[in-house]
Amino acid sequence: MFYILSVSDSDKHFCSAIQEYEKRLWKDLKIENLKPYKDDNQSFVIEKETTNIIETINKKYKNYQKILLIKEGQSLDTFWFASLIKGKDSVFIIWGPYWVNEQRLKSEYSDLKETSFWAITLPHWLAKLTLIEQIYRATTLWTGKKYHY
Repeated sequence: MFYILSVSDSDKHFCSAIQEYEKRLWKDLKIENLKPYKDDNQSFVIEKETTNIIETINKKYKNYQKILLIKEGQSLDTFWFASLIKGKDSVFIIWGPYWVNEQRLKSEYSDLKETSFWAITLPHWLAKLTLIEQIYRATTLWTGKKYHY
């Protein structure tokens, strides 16, 4: 089972594309959007959102493989990604607009993995869509199903 834990208000820009992949992965994917904090103090927002991520993981995903999407993480290619998640319940973390307290996450979860699509910054909804597409592609690789119809 794959969970995406995302600090975001809305996916309205790519709602239909995200819904299409959710339909294809219907029993294997769940998305949980955590409401971003609104405050002028960015450090405060980062700490509040990091706390919310940690509390949510501890409550629901403690025994899952935890994967933080971060541009400094290990670069992904499709086959490496597929082998990383094959047979493992995984929760992917997409942090809020101001970042996340990475050190707090690392100290809380010694098994935290950090991955990156590239060394570029993507809007959160596009990162989420790209992640969902890669999860779908990985599942098609495992089953021998043709990805392109």
